[in-house]
Amino acid sequence: MILQGSIERFDLASVLQFLAQNGTTGILEIRDFEEHGYVYLVKGRLEGISMPLSDDKLGVRLVKAGLLNEGQLATVLMEDAAGLERGEGRKPLGQRLVERGFTNEAIVRQVLCRLLTARMFEIAHWRSGVFTYDEPDEMPEFQIAIQGDVQELLLQTQLRIDHGDKPRKRVGVRQDDPCYGCSVTDCSPAIKVKYLKKDLCLWRKMSAVPDLRHGAPREAAELSASSDLRSETALQGTWFSF
Repeated sequence: MILQGSIERFDLASVLQFLAQNGTTGILEIRDFEEHGYVYLVKGRLEGISMPLSDDKLGVRLVKAGLLNEGQLATVLMEDAAGLERGEGRKPLGQRLVERGFTNEAIVRQVLCRLLTARMFEIAHWRSGVFTYDEPDEMPEFQIAIQGDVQELLLQTQLRIDHGDKPRKRVGVRQDDPCYGCSVTDCSPAIKVKYLKKDLCLWRKMSAVPDLRHGAPREAAELSASSDLRSETALQGTWFSF
């Protein structure tokens, strides 16, 4: 992990501008109390943003736009599943659709650019949460490159905000939430009832309240400790939904 911080103190637009200006190649992971995501940069330009909990997937967008039919999408997804069972590497969906002749590279790139713009608009509204930035040894290989300009995307986002567009995600700061910033995905209501006390998570054996002196969760260090594992997970699967 190279960078980490609180989104309340360092908004994501500023973080992305900083990374773009320095020509970085890496993965920015963002997380708050109701969503998490991954932002992929190559030489300071955006190649993708994935938010697994609320994403409109590439295949869904192509079907909705009448550029792909459900049968073609199902065929590729089943082929991918069969390939994984055989131990074969998984390719990005857009690349697979082009290889099968169901669409072409220009259409995929156009839809990916629209997805990137929509996702940038969403994350620009984040007001709480944490971010970590790392540069893994192996980055995803983007066969259909987008090379989105960060400054241009932020300008488009601001124009939409000025126009009165609203994000899908509920905007708000929830630093009073004892689970704010927590990266655990296998927690459950039963675990919270048993182990979550006023300001402690006995299950994780750590503080579960924000450190208001620094504007970040006290558990930020522990959160970042697992960044290598999360980056590996992102490389293995998250970006293939673009």
